Amino acid sequence: MSAAAVPPGWPASRPFEGSGWMTVAQAREAGGVRVTDNPHWANWWALSLRAVLDLKGIPFQKVLHPPFSDQNPDAQQELFAWTAQTSAPVLVYSDPKRGEIVKSDWLNQLLLAEQIEPEPALVPQRGEERVRMFGLAHEILSPQGMLWNGRLALAELGDAADPAKMSAKQRDFFTPGEPLGGKYSHNAKASAPLRNIPDTLALLDAELAANQTRGGVFFVGERLSALDLYWAFASNFVEILDREELPIMRFNRAMYPALNGALRDAASPRLMEHRERVLREHVGLPVSVD
Repeated sequence: MSAAAVPPGWPASRPFEGSGWMTVAQAREAGGVRVTDNPHWANWWALSLRAVLDLKGIPFQKVLHPPFSDQNPDAQQELFAWTAQTSAPVLVYSDPKRGEIVKSDWLNQLLLAEQIEPEPALVPQRGEERVRMFGLAHEILSPQGMLWNGRLALAELGDAADPAKMSAKQRDFFTPGEPLGGKYSHNAKASAPLRNIPDTLALLDAELAANQTRGGVFFVGERLSALDLYWAFASNFVEILDREELPIMRFNRAMYPALNGALRDAASPRLMEHRERVLREHVGLPVSVD
């Protein structure tokens, strides 16, 4: 594929052929497990899913998720035809008996991964631990959760006068009526998005502290769960990893200094130490973003 024929969302100066990524058209013809994402993009849901699959040893193909574009309004048409939505990440699995299975939310993606490869289990077996894990994961990943509110808070914190913060163009991307702001602007909680995140951080810290008093080193039980992975990536809203550990694009990284500054004091040292341990011992650094 020539540079002129690179798919939407791929830098024209970088060869796509041989990159290890598939187009949506190629992915629709392929089998196995496929995950839509964008290279060097800070999509914490996608990176969390990829970490789940990697830990389970589930091979998967990376599929370039065509971004929204005013210049190319049909860029996501084939993606929608394949997955019936346009958010990332999508997990697609060709089941030998049931055919193509498409999952576009974190909960069903995790459950499908558990079905494809039960070990190591990332969902606790004990009912009480499972309830706590899913409840706190919901507070991180689901609509109205930590990542949802953090994304909305990005619009609150942009300041074109300060180059360390977002530009006006970046901020506007998250405001109502714009690509992400229009799609994700609904917030059922009474307080401003930025005020909701410390509540989740306090819940996570209390759970981690309680499990440590029981002799555990994870959020729940005695072994790593998906919740530990979700926190390891969501924690970038509190303090983004260094460039050497997380080589995302400059555009993405520039969105985080203001958000980090607003949230850094809301996360306990215990939470941040846990982030480091999970990343170093279970995910691996630098984080694979390509």
